[in-house]
Amino acid sequence: MFINRKNWLVGAAAAAAITASAATWSMGPGGSMGPPGGDHDPGRMLAHMADQLDLSSEQKATVESLLSASRQGNEANRQRLQELREELMAMHGNFDADRAQQIANEIGEITASMVFAASKTWSEVYKVLDEEQRQELDELMAKRQAQRGKWRKGGGEPDA
Repeated sequence: MFINRKNWLVGAAAAAAITASAATWSMGPGGSMGPPGGDHDPGRMLAHMADQLDLSSEQKATVESLLSASRQGNEANRQRLQELREELMAMHGNFDADRAQQIANEIGEITASMVFAASKTWSEVYKVLDEEQRQELDELMAKRQAQRGKWRKGGGEPDA
């Protein structure tokens, strides 16, 4: 029961981080409607994960396949988000509240779809890990959350 709850909590934490990332990405850098500030690099993520968790060759191949399939599956969503951002930017001189609301709603739907897909992929990646690697990943995620808390407070203490 504890392991299932722990897995759920890790998944929920990952989903929350992914949600924040997807929402930020959908709005561009600094919450603006400009182009995204740097593209997520699954290869770099995989290399970091492989180093930190000491993944086997088989695990690396499986995770790489999962990340690649997820990225390809979301390509149309990323393209549509870019189109929607551009449409909103073009509206700055002639704002149409109804159309802007439609665009915002569509961005929300696309973002929700991307968050679900990322959460599903995360769950699949988590299943590839052995128990020791899962524990290490949990610890790394906890450290990252603490660092994010410090960053959000301008170098102060992490959020409780």
